[in-house]
Amino acid sequence: MRIVLDTVILVRGLLDPFGWSGTLLFDRTGAYEWVVCPEIVAEYLDVIRRSNLAEKFRTIAGRDLDAVLDRIGTATLVFPTQIPAVCRDPADDKFLAAAMTGSAQFIVSEDMDLLDLGSYEGIAIVTSSRFLPTLQNPRNT
Repeated sequence: MRIVLDTVILVRGLLDPFGWSGTLLFDRTGAYEWVVCPEIVAEYLDVIRRSNLAEKFRTIAGRDLDAVLDRIGTATLVFPTQIPAVCRDPADDKFLAAAMTGSAQFIVSEDMDLLDLGSYEGIAIVTSSRFLPTLQNPRNT
């Protein structure tokens, strides 16, 4: 199963490595293929390097910033040729483009600008708490 993770998922996972987003980032990585594009990676890196956030990240062996950076480095990199103008927040359109280009089944987000869409071109847009049970039983989709 291919998914795109919104930046909010990374931040929440680093702030609470045992919450919904942390479980998705650290415990369930073998159950999905993470799809990114260069614009998403740039945003991930920009946001997680912000000192006001970085000071709040929890440091737990194997559940920390280094682990997330390693996982970003092994994600499937796609190169969208077009970024659609769909979201209320144009900065979120790159997640839709990556999902389309990478044939993702889900965009996992906590961002209402994406979640309010519900889906895009057959790609479900869901929260981490709604997505995690899908990894247990793919027929729940």
